[in-house]
Amino acid sequence: MSLKIENIKKSFGTQPVLKGLSFEVVEGEFFFLLGSSGCGKSTLLRIISGLCDPDEGRIFFDGEDVTKLPAEKRGVGLVFQNYALWPHMTVYDNVAFGLQVRKLRKDEIADKVAKVLRDVRLEGLEKRYPAELSDGQQQRVALARALVIEPKLVLLDEPLSNLDANLRLEMRSELRRIHKELGLTMIYVTHDQKEALSLADRVALLHEGKLEQLGSPTELYKRPQSKFAAGFLGETNFMQGKALKLSGTNWEIETLWGTSLIPQDQAVGVESGKALYISVRPEDLRLTGEESAPNFQAKILENNFLGDTTQLVLESKGERILVETLSSSHLKVGELIKVWPKVEDIMIFGE
Repeated sequence: MSLKIENIKKSFGTQPVLKGLSFEVVEGEFFFLLGSSGCGKSTLLRIISGLCDPDEGRIFFDGEDVTKLPAEKRGVGLVFQNYALWPHMTVYDNVAFGLQVRKLRKDEIADKVAKVLRDVRLEGLEKRYPAELSDGQQQRVALARALVIEPKLVLLDEPLSNLDANLRLEMRSELRRIHKELGLTMIYVTHDQKEALSLADRVALLHEGKLEQLGSPTELYKRPQSKFAAGFLGETNFMQGKALKLSGTNWEIETLWGTSLIPQDQAVGVESGKALYISVRPEDLRLTGEESAPNFQAKILENNFLGDTTQLVLESKGERILVETLSSSHLKVGELIKVWPKVEDIMIFGE
């Protein structure tokens, strides 16, 4: 199922929550709504499902306007953050409930429940109650209940936020597998950057009720189109700089490492003679390089071992800078080192 969101607005009292959102989701896409708490992503999910009405705008499923269609007639599968399982019902009855409401035959219900429990790898647990299941198993039951009605669109509202780190990783893999095998259109709400980066086909980054940027995880991470987007999706260093002039297709900018040329497609809102922010990811700062390449000197303030990587906290000309590296145990706090930025991965933003 394809989805089109057209100029959706929503306020609660005098507080605007959604401020004219518009975008499209193609059939079979694993689409993420990403943003911090209060940005409007869960409200938008409820509007798509029919549980909440927009003040303005329209919702289209496969080109059909469903804005006024009741939730029960939209054929949408919903997975909630808190599982929302009935504690007095077995796994079988929880999953079968939606089919029973639709008055399907008992044998048809049994076949569909058996199939979906195989899909989510819960076969053999039909007679257990929610209290007898792990958190991961309860989340699979909630997913099975959404899938058993054979929806064309599945909506997931922060489904993994109540799980511990290991279970989240396991369930990410399961969601990726289920999406690939079933080919459903899925819309997933989260504030977790790693979930979005590892699972999404495309991401809509929301900020204060508006669409900040829409694109693939790689596009948002490598080519953010605002200072907010650069800072929200992954860690980055914001260093101060100045735009000197536009030379052909490159900006000549003043940086910690002297004057650099940055291509125009790596610049947003930059003006000649004006101050700007230079965004450099910690992994795009290297501790080795050719002496002739752009580099700067920095003092080590912290050397933090993180297991698979080491994070250095540096200081240079009043700027606090993070560097992520695979090996730096030999480096000591207080030591002066040279740092080589990967200029091709820098983004610059006007103030």
